[in-house]
Amino acid sequence: MQTVATETGIRTRRWRIAHWRALALIGVNLLIAAHLLHWTVAGETLGRVVLADAKITLERGMINPGFLLFALALASTALFGRFFCGWACHMGGLQDLSAWLLARAGIRPRPFRSRLLGWMPLLLALYLFVWPSVARSLIAPWLSGVTPEFAAWLDPPAPLRGWSLALRSRDLWVGMPDLAVAIPFLLVCGVATVYFLGARGLCRYGCPYGGLLRPAEQLAPLRIVVDPDRCDGCARCSAACTLSIRVHEQVQAHGAVLDADCMRTLDCVDACPHQALALRPTTPPAWREQTPPPTYDLRLRDELRVAAVAFMTLLATRGLYGRSPRRRAATLAVLAGFLVFLGLKLAERPDWRFARLNLRRAGRLTRAGLAAAVLLLVLASLLAQTLVLRAVLWQAARLDAQVLVGFATVAADAVPPPQRTAAARAARWYRLAQPLGDGGIALAVTPEVPLRLAWLDLVQGECATATARLATEQVRRPTDAVVATARKQAEALCALSPRSRP
Repeated sequence: MQTVATETGIRTRRWRIAHWRALALIGVNLLIAAHLLHWTVAGETLGRVVLADAKITLERGMINPGFLLFALALASTALFGRFFCGWACHMGGLQDLSAWLLARAGIRPRPFRSRLLGWMPLLLALYLFVWPSVARSLIAPWLSGVTPEFAAWLDPPAPLRGWSLALRSRDLWVGMPDLAVAIPFLLVCGVATVYFLGARGLCRYGCPYGGLLRPAEQLAPLRIVVDPDRCDGCARCSAACTLSIRVHEQVQAHGAVLDADCMRTLDCVDACPHQALALRPTTPPAWREQTPPPTYDLRLRDELRVAAVAFMTLLATRGLYGRSPRRRAATLAVLAGFLVFLGLKLAERPDWRFARLNLRRAGRLTRAGLAAAVLLLVLASLLAQTLVLRAVLWQAARLDAQVLVGFATVAADAVPPPQRTAAARAARWYRLAQPLGDGGIALAVTPEVPLRLAWLDLVQGECATATARLATEQVRRPTDAVVATARKQAEALCALSPRSRP
């Protein structure tokens, strides 16, 4: 609480709503820390309360805490609006903290508004939560009768055998990133998205859960409404809005905030000097004939360029080197799309300013603009290199799929010559996908490449090469059980091979 002096003494002033929301978000992170601490001490605890685990429920029928939380978030959003996003999302709290730190540095990023990139959360949500069921129930059965090979490549989830509860876990961290991935991920999703895309930029463009929460929000009757007799159109509500929504325009035109990005932070309510705004039931946008027309920053042709680069970046970076989760790949894709927008402005406008930097003045690049142009070229080169690497890995996997011999055939040294030739072709492409220091074009090790190369070495009868390769990989990944098992199997196979016998 704060106190202020008055003529009659000292009186108490209530905390602003933003302070209560900050406490709520801090509390969420403390609960996460307590959950991890309990697992560390007890060895078993409540399963991960991660929304992404709803995908496991839909694929395997295992009802976990993540699925229950997502169902609760969807239901509450449809009734009351996006309070979950504004008050209980730890990634939203990270973005709010980043925005606060940037504001302390005098940087208030302008929100980036794109038509096509705005569809990415919904597409990600459909891919995560709808596609597995569609692929299993409809696509795979149909393809099996038409092209069985393509149906197998699709790799749909196994048939759902029923539903079960899976509320406790002994391995809470399975599938979660290590610190080498988590720290850059948090910096990208926090500071980078806010700086380039504006406050809650990740929520607008990179959050798959928001892809379903956003349409659910349009059903919610509980909204920010205005008392027209008290409102004088001062626009302080818009200035205070964390989501950069033009609140004063919406309440003047519609009597309520109808924007689907409204996360009920209530900063606009707190900022109104006349108490003209309040949270009350009204007709939700889904049942209104008129809704606010959206505004965008790009022309349609620029939208297509931005979307194309974002799509290529998503394909290139998802699962890259085994260390790029879906959300980070989506975030990098959106940031790449924004950088295309920035490059277009640098090329077209005689004067261009971004954040606090003058990038172009009187038709000439400033020093900051030249540095930005060089950075854009470097990033474009990295994207091109990554796309080439993806193509190499795809070709290697395609040729690898043609190697059909089994363990017993390799152990007996009875591999047919055509299969040895196929293994040699696939190995050439896998070697190209190795890091630069090993003669390839990659910037780091792709985890499956050394394992596939070792197997193809065995198919070609090169036992010493295979075991040496796996020994080197085990030194690089000493705690990886898959590598240790592969090395033991390779050594056992080589011991059985006729070539290893005296």
